[in-house]
Amino acid sequence: MEIRFGQYRQTFSTLRMKSIGRWIVLGMTVGVVSGLGAILFNYLLISGSRFFMTDLVAWVIPESFRAVRILGFPPGQWLMIVIPALGGLISGFLVYRFAPEAEGHGTDAMIDSFHRKGGAVRPRVPVIKTIASAITIGSGGSAGKEGPIAQIGSGFASILATLLKMDEPSRRLMLLAGAAGGIGAIFKAPLGAALFATEVLYRKPEFEFEGIIPCIISSIVAFTVYSLHTGYGTIFTIPNLAPVTAPVELLLYGIFGILCAAVGYVYIRFFYGMRDFFASRLRVNKIYRPAVGGLLLGLLAFFLPEVLGGGYGWIQSAIDGRMAMRLMLLLVFAKIVSTSLTIGSGGSGGVFAPSLFIGAMLGGFYGHFCGSLFPQWSLHPSAFVLVGMGGFFAGVAKVPIASLIMVAEMTGGYSLIVPLMIVSTISYLLLGDVSLYEKQVPARIDSPAHLGDFAVDTLEHVCVSDAVPPDRKVETIPENCSFDALLQRIVDSTQSNFPVVDANGCLTGILSISDVRRVMLAEELHNLVVAKDVATENILTVTPGDDLKTALRMMTKAEVRELPVVDPGDPKKLISMISRKDIIRTYYEKIEKVKTGRGGSTTGLT
Repeated sequence: MEIRFGQYRQTFSTLRMKSIGRWIVLGMTVGVVSGLGAILFNYLLISGSRFFMTDLVAWVIPESFRAVRILGFPPGQWLMIVIPALGGLISGFLVYRFAPEAEGHGTDAMIDSFHRKGGAVRPRVPVIKTIASAITIGSGGSAGKEGPIAQIGSGFASILATLLKMDEPSRRLMLLAGAAGGIGAIFKAPLGAALFATEVLYRKPEFEFEGIIPCIISSIVAFTVYSLHTGYGTIFTIPNLAPVTAPVELLLYGIFGILCAAVGYVYIRFFYGMRDFFASRLRVNKIYRPAVGGLLLGLLAFFLPEVLGGGYGWIQSAIDGRMAMRLMLLLVFAKIVSTSLTIGSGGSGGVFAPSLFIGAMLGGFYGHFCGSLFPQWSLHPSAFVLVGMGGFFAGVAKVPIASLIMVAEMTGGYSLIVPLMIVSTISYLLLGDVSLYEKQVPARIDSPAHLGDFAVDTLEHVCVSDAVPPDRKVETIPENCSFDALLQRIVDSTQSNFPVVDANGCLTGILSISDVRRVMLAEELHNLVVAKDVATENILTVTPGDDLKTALRMMTKAEVRELPVVDPGDPKKLISMISRKDIIRTYYEKIEKVKTGRGGSTTGLT
C-alpha cells in the first residue's frame, strides 16, 4: 500500500511539474510575441503621427515623455480640423469592413472574449486593430495605447492557443497573458499590467487568480523585449517627492478622492451617452461615424490642440509645473469630450491614456488650488498630478490595485503609495457599479466562463420563493381519505408527492406514489386503510426564505422529488410545493441571464 501511494505521489508530482514547465514556456512565448507586437505598434504609431501631423500640418503632438516640444500653432492650422476626420474615415473603413470587433477601446473586447467567447479571437482582429489604432491615434484621435495593445497581445495569444488545440480554460488564460504582456511592455509596468489583466474582468474587488502567474511571466518577458529596443526607465520623470504622512495632507487627498469620483461619473455617463448618440441617433453609415467624430474633434482641437493624441507630453508638463491652473481645469472636461468623440464614434483606441490625462489635469488643478488656499503647508502640485492619474483610473476602470501599481511603475513615484491608496479606494467605492468597461461582470460567480465552477454557489444565492411559481395549485389529501379515493386522486394528478392535512388544513404527513404502491397489492386492506395510515409523518420541509441548495440537499437525503414549502412561523401551515424540476429550471434561467448580461432574479412565491 505504501509503495502504491508513493507511486501515486510521484506521478502527481511529475504531472504538476510538467504543467508548471508548460505554462512557463507558454508565458515566455506569449511575452516575446507581445513585446514584438508592442514594438511594431509603437513604430506604426510614431509613423502615423509623423505623417498625419508633422508632414501634413507641421505640428508635433508632445509625446516625447522627456521634454515637451511645442512648435506653436502651424501656418496650416485650418488643416488641423480635417486631419482627425481623415484618420477616422480610414480607420472606420478598415474596422467595419474587415473586423468590427476592433472598434472602440479594445480592452472591452478582450474582457468580452474572456467571459463569453471562450477566449477566442479571430486571426484578423489583431492585425486590423494594430493598423486602425495607429491611424486613429496618429491622426490626432484622443485615445491611448492600452486598449489596442491589450487586444493585439490577447489576440495573438488566443490564436496561438487555438493552434495548439488548448481547451477553453487554458485559452482564456493565454488571452490574459497576451493582454498583460502587451500592456506591461508598452507602459513599462510589468507588475501593474499583470494585475490589470486579471483585475479588469470584474467590477467587484476580485482577480482571475489562475491567470496571475502566466500574466506575470508574459509581462516580464514582454517588458524586457520592448525595453531592449526602446531603453529602460520610467515613462514619466518626476521630481523628488517626500512621502506624504501629515494627517492634514491626507485629509486633502481624501477630499480629492471624492472629486475624482464625481468627475469620473460625468466622464463615464458622457462617454456612453456619446456612444449611444453615434450608434442610434446619428443616421450615418457606421463606416463614416469615426470620421464625423474626428471632424468634431478637429473643431475642438482648433482651439485646444492639447486634446489631441494620448496627451503624455502634456501630463509631463503638468508634472513639471508648466501648465496654468485654469487651463488644466478646462482640459479635464475638454478631454472628456474629445475622448468620447473619438472612441464613442467607433474610432479605434484605448481609454487608459485619456483617463490618466484627465486624472493628471484634475490633480494639477486641485493641487494648485489647495496650494493657493494653504500656502503655509508647502503642498507639491506634482504629487497631486501623479495621485490623480492613478486614483481617477482606479475608480472609472474598477482596478484599484492595478492602477496604483501601474502609476508607481510608470513614474517611479513609490513614495506616494499612501495617498494613491486613499484616493483610489475612495474613488472606487463612491463610483459603485459605474464602470468605463461595460463588458465587466460584477464578480467571478457572474461570469459565463465560471458557470460550471459556481453551480452550487448559484443555488446558494437563490431562494425557494424565487423558484416556485406564484400561481401553483397544490393538491392536498385529507388524512381520513379512503384508500380507493386516494388512488383516484393520484391517477388524476401530475404531482408525485402529496401533502396530507387534517380537518384544519394543518400538515400532518406526506405520501408518495411509492408509499401507495406498497399497499396496492394487499387488496384486503383497501377498505381499512386511510391516507393517514399510508403517509410518512416525519416530514422534511423548507420555507420560502431557504436557499435552493438546502432544498436540493433535503430532496437527496429523503430520496424524493418534491418538498412541502411551509410558513416559517408555523411549520404546519402549507404554502406550496417545490420540485427538482423547479430548481433545475431556475438554475438554467440564472445561467441564461448571466450569458445575456441581464442579471436580476425571477419573481415567485412570497
